[in-house]
Amino acid sequence: MGDLLKLETLALFLVFAVPGIVALYVRAQFLTGRLPPVAEAMIAYLTVSVIYHALAYPVARPLYGAAIDSGLTRAGWFLLLFLGPALLGLLLGLNVRKGWAKAVLTRLGLQTVHPVDSAWDWHFGRCEECWVLAVLKDGTQWAGHMGPNSFMSSSPAERDIYIETVYEVAEKGRPWVPRTSSVWIAQGELQSLEFWPIATGEQDVQR
Repeated sequence: MGDLLKLETLALFLVFAVPGIVALYVRAQFLTGRLPPVAEAMIAYLTVSVIYHALAYPVARPLYGAAIDSGLTRAGWFLLLFLGPALLGLLLGLNVRKGWAKAVLTRLGLQTVHPVDSAWDWHFGRCEECWVLAVLKDGTQWAGHMGPNSFMSSSPAERDIYIETVYEVAEKGRPWVPRTSSVWIAQGELQSLEFWPIATGEQDVQR
């Protein structure tokens, strides 16, 4: 009896929690990369799972009533519980990045709470190659180029940043002087960050 209850509990978890966990995990990769603990976010996982099953039911209706006694049925359930939610999470993540739903709601005169928790996560979650000027709390300035080898922490507890190529900040109106080094700036040292698109050009951004 105990084994039967364990199997039923596992089945309920797979059906009503796993799709939400998978979908929100994939979506999180487009935002901060973080998921809250399962115990804290269970209501969100269950809600997304129920919505997902409501969307999937018209297509997967035969599968819901089928006995799991063949390889084809098991493959169908795998696609339903894992691949389908992953695709849903992909769409949800792209929606946040591209702002599709927000654009529609704005046209309707509606405003919603932004899904990203902080400006740091919002900018660096969509950050492209750029020029940056980092000003520290002691007044030190680090000018640099942030490319594919740079890094910005996505952890709320450690907001550090690594700039792959740095420049000496010259007098106002003069070009930055390139150096052959990089810089790591620790959590809590930053006062501000200023960005320029990489297309601006080295000479224009340095004025």
